[in-house]
Amino acid sequence: MDLATEDSLSQTIDRAVKRYSSLFKLPSYARVVVLLALICIGGGLISTAALFPSLDGLLSGLLLGSSLFLLNLVSSYVISTLVLRGDTIYDLRRTVALSLFCWMMWLAFIIIGVVVATPFGLSWWVRLCLLGFSAVVILRLIVFDSTSRKSYGRRLIASVLQPFACAVPFLVFWTAIAYPLTLYMLLYFVFSLGISIAASHFFLSTLNRVGQQTLGVPSISLLKAFLLNWIMDLNAPLEELLEKLGEEQDIGVSLMKFGSSKPKAAMVIPSVHPGPFKNIGSSVLPSMLKSALERKLNCVVCVPHGLFGHELDLASQAQNQKLIDRIVESADFEAAETKATSFVTLSNGTATACCQIFGKFVFISFTLAPKTTEDLPQDLGL
Repeated sequence: MDLATEDSLSQTIDRAVKRYSSLFKLPSYARVVVLLALICIGGGLISTAALFPSLDGLLSGLLLGSSLFLLNLVSSYVISTLVLRGDTIYDLRRTVALSLFCWMMWLAFIIIGVVVATPFGLSWWVRLCLLGFSAVVILRLIVFDSTSRKSYGRRLIASVLQPFACAVPFLVFWTAIAYPLTLYMLLYFVFSLGISIAASHFFLSTLNRVGQQTLGVPSISLLKAFLLNWIMDLNAPLEELLEKLGEEQDIGVSLMKFGSSKPKAAMVIPSVHPGPFKNIGSSVLPSMLKSALERKLNCVVCVPHGLFGHELDLASQAQNQKLIDRIVESADFEAAETKATSFVTLSNGTATACCQIFGKFVFISFTLAPKTTEDLPQDLGL
């Protein structure tokens, strides 16, 4: 690998690390509300200004947009505080943000309807508005069913409350401009809801089937557990699934102590990868193991990264504790070697290898510092 390629890889990884904390990050509540107001009022004005280019049309559009904005806020408040009360994910900010994204989708249908209705008649605007309503219902059904752990009835209410509430100003406006509201339009809402529920159920069932066939766990269950950890730092739901997916195997541990009557330093390298991410599995094992051994040995302890990849992640915090307890129990041994070679360092400008022999034991380290170092294959240790 040439130097330019290495620098490019390091820069790419550094950029990814900087954006790591931005995953699933939403704007502040105030910004979400402002964006929602702009889109709702802007959507109302766009609709009426293009189709009814007059002062009355502008005033009607402003009233329509303001009504949509208020109904979005009120419905989001009701959903977060009553319908999904206690849900670990859907606080008011996230609920309003979902309404914002849904209204952005709905607005796209409205704009298309305005464009088509200008040459072909007002009915096309109405049809596209109703089609946008159906799209939003399907989206909300999929989102809430995929992410909320509340009962299905509560998820259903949370899914339909906002779009049905926002449909009311449109119906009032269409009545005001003498557009005929027929029985077929009312039946549309009924059939649209039924078709939306069936479509979202089919979509999610298909996704669940893929996870069930591949891992033996429904895909949506994995997604919910992942989101609970990523958003709320709850590790138990995902670790319960990882325990089912994992397999038992023996774990080797290398432990070196330096000292005479009392240890002065220790180094421990378990055959475990510190992963997969955040506080899941063995991601926090190095710090936990370091703290436990320092309390036990009353000396400085380091836990460097071994030659292991994510295939050797522990499944849960419970597995971490089992391993730590066993290592701490085995740490009471006397140092046997009294001689050591000089510490040898060799570098080619990119990689640095270090070696020191303690009697019958050899310590070898490898690093690409200050460049980024990824997981290294176990073959390097053979």
